[in-house]
Amino acid sequence: MDRLDCISTFVSVVEHGNFSSAARALDISRDLVAKRVCYLENDLKTTLLTRTTRQMNLTSCGEKFYQHSKVILSEFEWAAYEISYNQQYPEGELKLNTPMSFSNIFLQHIISDFIEKYPSIKIDLFMTDQLLDMNNNKFDLTIRVDGSPPNLANSKILNTYQRYLYATPEYFNQHGLPASLEELKDHKFLIYYQDSRHKKLIFQKDQKEVSFNCFPVMTCNNGELLLDMCLKDHGIVFLPEFIAEPYYKEGKLQKCLEDYTSQPLHLYVTWPNRKILSKKVKLFIDFLTHQIAPIK
Repeated sequence: MDRLDCISTFVSVVEHGNFSSAARALDISRDLVAKRVCYLENDLKTTLLTRTTRQMNLTSCGEKFYQHSKVILSEFEWAAYEISYNQQYPEGELKLNTPMSFSNIFLQHIISDFIEKYPSIKIDLFMTDQLLDMNNNKFDLTIRVDGSPPNLANSKILNTYQRYLYATPEYFNQHGLPASLEELKDHKFLIYYQDSRHKKLIFQKDQKEVSFNCFPVMTCNNGELLLDMCLKDHGIVFLPEFIAEPYYKEGKLQKCLEDYTSQPLHLYVTWPNRKILSKKVKLFIDFLTHQIAPIK
């Protein structure tokens, strides 16, 4: 039996003077009123009401419990109001964990537009390419770019990106345009990595997986810095299109070995396993979905 319903019924009995009046006020049967009061007395292991054929009185314990019950119901009503208000007029802090390059390229504009539209929501943004535990760090949302698709039970894919081999036209003029993975061995590489596994590039060609072990002149866990080094003619960089494609369209970068494809990267947002998401979290997810358009 729901304890809050029992408390509410007990308060109604006290304020209406008897079970029958309380039943009419609550629009339930008199028997249900009696069962709820009896449940409370059994649960508390005390008598709350003394009843005779003519009148009903509170015991000393019943009087104390009545005063506490009024506070409980008042606090519950206020909490329900605050939650309802916040769902209609969202406010508070939204704690985000996002990757560095994506944040620098896209997120500053998205957050600027978001807080302009929802000024009562405050953003707490922590940028890192390391995957941090959401629960331990109390993040409301985490945005990730990863080759493995997420668990869609508590995630949403926002976009999918390809990765290509890029260099400047000046670099290819000086060192030659490679036509095969074998010819890549003569070139300088700028590689994004977080551990040693990322120094091995894996491609697909003719429905077969092929790999290339490169010996980079520079490794770094920041894609934008690698892009800058590439634009200064220091070598070939292997980057997702959301970082390099604008420079490719401007003619500042050139692709090579486009017939070799790589595992796509999924941009997704994920949240802690909760049955109900707060309004501010839902708003930000919807905002991201509309703001992040596929690359054409």
